[in-house]
Amino acid sequence: MPARRSLLHIRIYAKYLLCHNQANQSLTRENMKNSDYVKSIAFDLIFTLLTCGLFNIWIQYRQIITVNKMLNQEKYHFVIWLLFSIVTIGLYHIYHEYIISEDIAKVVGRQPGQDGLINLLLSIFALSWVADAIQQHHINEYYK
Repeated sequence: MPARRSLLHIRIYAKYLLCHNQANQSLTRENMKNSDYVKSIAFDLIFTLLTCGLFNIWIQYRQIITVNKMLNQEKYHFVIWLLFSIVTIGLYHIYHEYIISEDIAKVVGRQPGQDGLINLLLSIFALSWVADAIQQHHINEYYK
């Protein structure tokens, strides 16, 4: 009899946690609508072109923070990205664009694989600023 009661308590507690977690997620998602994470893609592209790509460093910083929030974990670090990108003469940045695109796709509910591959190819052909615009589009959709 005590085993049945404890099993019942476990089930009730599990249902409570599930409902509580879903309520917190929807509340958190609701608070983030129209938040600081939604950015103008046109503004980013124009400033990146006007500064010969230097503004893209700021975009990377913003996106790293945003994707970490979306994932609810500190998976990406700006300083590590910057140092590895410099040391590997940009090769790490190509890898970073692929991985971050895959994580964004998972979070927004898109099929992983295609977005990462597109952004990988764009980065290989020195169009990582276009890849960042695509990523920002998905981030904007997620937070709107």
